[in-house]
Amino acid sequence: MIQITNTFKVAAPEVSLTDFKQDMPYPSAETAREDSQPEGLIEGLRITPIVRASDSRGALSELFTTRDNHSRATDAIVHIYQVTAIPDSRRAWVYHRWQNDRLAYTNGHFRVVLYDLRPDSSTFGLLQVLHVGIDQPVLLKIPPLVVHGVQNIGSETATFINMPTRPWCPADPDKMRLPEKDPRIPFNFDV
Repeated sequence: MIQITNTFKVAAPEVSLTDFKQDMPYPSAETAREDSQPEGLIEGLRITPIVRASDSRGALSELFTTRDNHSRATDAIVHIYQVTAIPDSRRAWVYHRWQNDRLAYTNGHFRVVLYDLRPDSSTFGLLQVLHVGIDQPVLLKIPPLVVHGVQNIGSETATFINMPTRPWCPADPDKMRLPEKDPRIPFNFDV
């Protein structure tokens, strides 16, 4: 339970709501957000750059908006969670049967490995490695049945956010797993 440390009533506040001024839009809010889809990308994978608005206090990163017809807004927000990753931690290998993962990387340094094992996909057998995080903030939309793994390649604990398209169901989790060192996956996180 959160402890409240101080509560006090000010008899006559010296400031009122009319003293506040409307915030100015940050420059990137007016910039069209275009998905960056490199040639040869795994079928169905979407990479959306996350624009960071910075000032002397820090930065604001917009992870999701319905303000425009951007691909981030095609599915409702139904579940959000944050993952903390210690240096060199690995979360591999997984895929989801029904949901899209929407993974937002805005801090730290991560390696994301994707492997297309969908027999009917035009990119069947393709393995891709992405480096994302503070230097390359992105939102990845990973379609169902695309195997993926994540590694914190930085020297400090870092976090990322997932906004999957289906809520977590503890009775029937939509997650299929293989061990990280399964020899049938042609990738070694130790290299």
